[in-house]
Amino acid sequence: MRMITLTALCILSCAALNGSYAQGCSDAGFCSIGNLAPKGTDTAAGKTKHTFSIQLPAGIGDDDVFVFTPGIEYSSQLSSRWNIQAKLTANYASGKLGNIVGAGDLFLSGTHLFEPDAKWKVSVTLGTKLPLNQGNLKKDGLSLPMQYQGSLGTVDLITGLAVYNNNWQFAAGWQQPLSGINRNNFLPAYWDKPAADNYSPSNDFKRKGDVLLRTSYSFPKKHKWHLNAGLLGIYHLGEDTYIDANISNTPIPITGSKGLTLNVTAAFNYPLSDKISVGLTGGVPLVVRDVRPDGLTRSFVLSPEIRFNF
Repeated sequence: MRMITLTALCILSCAALNGSYAQGCSDAGFCSIGNLAPKGTDTAAGKTKHTFSIQLPAGIGDDDVFVFTPGIEYSSQLSSRWNIQAKLTANYASGKLGNIVGAGDLFLSGTHLFEPDAKWKVSVTLGTKLPLNQGNLKKDGLSLPMQYQGSLGTVDLITGLAVYNNNWQFAAGWQQPLSGINRNNFLPAYWDKPAADNYSPSNDFKRKGDVLLRTSYSFPKKHKWHLNAGLLGIYHLGEDTYIDANISNTPIPITGSKGLTLNVTAAFNYPLSDKISVGLTGGVPLVVRDVRPDGLTRSFVLSPEIRFNF
């Protein structure tokens, strides 16, 4: 038991101290939605009728941009087979190009569990991400790069399939932007600060979709606390594009933006009472994409959470 606790602390601490970059999945959204979330926080088979949680993810992005993305989430267990979920996020970013506060996204999803009494349970999730801004927050009249934006600025479709038992979880998901290009207008040439050259251009940024594969193991509960650890892979399906109107109006592919990000993840939860629990999640990157112009890069990310069951 002591070794399990030390393992969890090691993984979560490495998430904070590791110098390489992890996929900022909490920004894109779908790795924490419905049955794609770690099994310990999957509400599809929950025993409580309603759950309200406060989430406080914080991390460091490209060029040492500090990003704080608080969120609130509500889920309702409609029946033994159906669960619905809503999540609302905001964003604060601070870096060499300025400080900015903005709205994030609204996530809506529904999860259906096929056989609640089966040893191996199968569930599907269908959801959407609705932007609360157009991904074009500005400082002194100039568009900030995506690393400062609270939203990708697109309406997305989210789908998920999960198979799990008391210990193991295997999940696959797909997140696809439906509305295409966002309204971001960032080009480094528009800024007179050298720091602007550290960011990928994102004028008329068009982001491709992602697929997710998660495998995780929930350690047996011998005390009140719960530990879930595993691997999370996110594959970006194509090269994102931008338009440099100074050259042409033809979309320009961002070389290296397609590819795989693979993380070791851990989620720790501890019930303070029958109605209140606290949690902490983190991850350590093993494989990363060469370029992440969507601003989801994180070299440090930890997400505390407090949850109310009623």
